[in-house]
Formats: sequence, C-alpha cells, structure tokens
Amino acid sequence: MIKHLFKLIWNQKRKNLGLLFEFFFSFLVLFAVLTFIIYNFSRYREPLGFDYEDRWELNLSWNAVPEEERAGIQEQFEGQLKNYAEIEAFSFSNGNTPYGHSTHINGIKYEGKDASPHVFFVDESYLEVYDLHLTSGRWFEPADKVSEKRPVLINGILQKELFGEENPLGKEIEYGDEIRKIIGIYDHYKYRGEFSSSSSQMFVGVAPGHVFQKIVMHIKPSADAKFEGKMLKELGQLAKGVTVTVSYLDEMRDNMLLQIWLPMAIFLIISGFLIFNVALGLFGVLWQNINIRKGEIGVRRAVGATQVSIAWQFIGEVLVLSSLAMIVGVFFAIQFPLLGVFGLSSWVYLSAIGAAVMVIYTLVAICAFFPSRQASQLHPALALHEE
Repeated sequence: MIKHLFKLIWNQKRKNLGLLFEFFFSFLVLFAVLTFIIYNFSRYREPLGFDYEDRWELNLSWNAVPEEERAGIQEQFEGQLKNYAEIEAFSFSNGNTPYGHSTHINGIKYEGKDASPHVFFVDESYLEVYDLHLTSGRWFEPADKVSEKRPVLINGILQKELFGEENPLGKEIEYGDEIRKIIGIYDHYKYRGEFSSSSSQMFVGVAPGHVFQKIVMHIKPSADAKFEGKMLKELGQLAKGVTVTVSYLDEMRDNMLLQIWLPMAIFLIISGFLIFNVALGLFGVLWQNINIRKGEIGVRRAVGATQVSIAWQFIGEVLVLSSLAMIVGVFFAIQFPLLGVFGLSSWVYLSAIGAAVMVIYTLVAICAFFPSRQASQLHPALALHEE
C-alpha cells in the first residue's frame, strides 16, 4: 500500500512539489513560533517570588539637592511616611525594583570562583513590602548597617554557582574591595516580570546614610487618588529640591507583559494565516485530484474497492507527502537543540518539534477528510460514464 502511494505521488510530482514546499515552510514557521511560545510559557509558570498588588513606588530625583543634604531629607521622608495609616509597609531601594528596566550587575569571588549576579541595595523593610520568601537564614536587621562585614543574601542559582551543594550560610565573599558575609538564601525573585528568566542574584545590606533612589510601599486597598495627592504634596514640602513621582506596580506589570504578549499574538496571527493558506491549497489540490482521477476511482470501485479504501487512499497520499516534508523540516529543526542555539533547553525545542508535527498532521487529516469522503461516494458507473 505504501509503495503504491509513493508511486502515485511520484506520477504527480510536479503538482505535489508545491504542496511539499508549503508543508516544509509551514513546519518551520510553526516550529519557530511554538518554540517562542513554549519557552515563554515555561518561564511564566515559574514562581514570581513577590507580590505586586497594592504596591506603589516613589521615584526620587535628587539632582537639585546637594549630596550632603540627601541623607537628612531621606530621614524626614521616612518619618513622614510612618504617619500614614494607608501604608502597610514601606522600604527604601535602589533603582532596580520589580518591573523596572534598571539592572545592576557586579562581580563577586569565592575561593577562586567568579560570578556576576544581579545586585539589589535594599534596607531591612524590603522583605515585608514584597513578601519575599527565604529558604534558610535570615533577612537584614538594623544592627547589620554598622557590622564590620556587612551581610548579603543570595538566591539558589548563585548558591549553586559558587558553593554547589555546600551550605553557604556564614561564608564570606569578595565584593569589590570589601568582604561580605552571607546570612540568608532565598528562592525566587523575578523582578523583571513573569516572562523573565531566573538569574543569579544578591541582596546587599547598606551602610548608614546610604541614599536610595526609590521608596517602595505596600498600600492598603482603601488608599485612593486623594491620599496620593496629599502624600506627594507633604513630601514635596519637606524638600522642594527633590522630585517625587509615583509608579503603580500593577500598571508596570501590565506594560511589561504586553511587550511579550504582543509579539506572541503577531506571530500567532502570521502562522495562522500561513496555515489557513496551506489548508486552502490542500483543499484545492484534493478536489482537483478527484475531478481528474474520476476514471481511476470508477475502475477501483468497479473491481470491488470499498468506500473506506478509496477515502484512505487520498488521505494516505497527503499524509505521506506531509511526512516527507516534515522529515526534512525535523532534520533542520533538530540542529537547534544539538548545537545549543540561543542557549535554550533541549526540551523546549523538542516540545516545539512535536507540537508542530501534531499541528501539521491534524491540519492534513481535517483538510483531507471531506474531499476523500466525497471521492469514496462516487458511483462507479457515473465516474466511468463521465470519463
């Protein structure tokens, strides 16, 4: 049966060549789109590690304030914010906060091993604001600011890079010209959003008088625009040289997610349009084959071929044709995990290959079913009479 199908395809090789290329390029496009979707979906499923609802950020611009006055103004801000009942908790931080576009990377060393983690300068209240989860150790305390070796916390990825299976608590690392002591380990903190990849990270305790760029706050749901205006006005009165603006974490999250959802939607539309055109072409070719090969169908029916065998002949031809195209497509696609292109996990590529194959076969089965069913229902006398 398979040999007969190959012979039929070869006899119509000019007509089938176009379909062969359509299947091949459709597979490659689907493979690329599905790789992008599966990769991002796998990252989206990873725990975020912090809460973003009812979180505000105050952005502080110190440009017009002399450096020697900034620490004092920051203390005044802290005292003022403690007076607001609408604020559950607040903390000072540098610029690389959740859903922002700022990144701070520094090199560290431990016993000859080097790493370049994302670094966050925060105070002791940051854990409470974002509800971070520690796996072991502790968070910063006020007394840590005056300790001889100021503490740091690292995430699990950085732990594996520097220490492997060794317990890093209490270990000392080189951070620039300083020696820092590890006091805690946390698991997840995807500050660049749900679609970002996990990376090595480190929270760093600061010295007294350190001037921050942001104030992050956990706000009660009852807080409204009236409270926001009052807060900004009163903070502005404390230091007229400081520009204070508000950002809402849920809005920042929506904007960052849109940067991924939008390209994903565009790719899906493009691939959907391509698949639709392949489906139309497949329908057209099959209908044309039926009209041209009515004599063949009539003869087969006259010598005893069943309707099912006639239908499966046409379906089989298209399945064999699509399989030939996908064998070539899979050969090119499999090079991506073998060569480690883009640094993605092999299972992402293999999942995309499997999904693309299933989509093509499903498309072929659906498009081939109705024309093949029509061919199987041709009466042998009518088909031979028309010939």
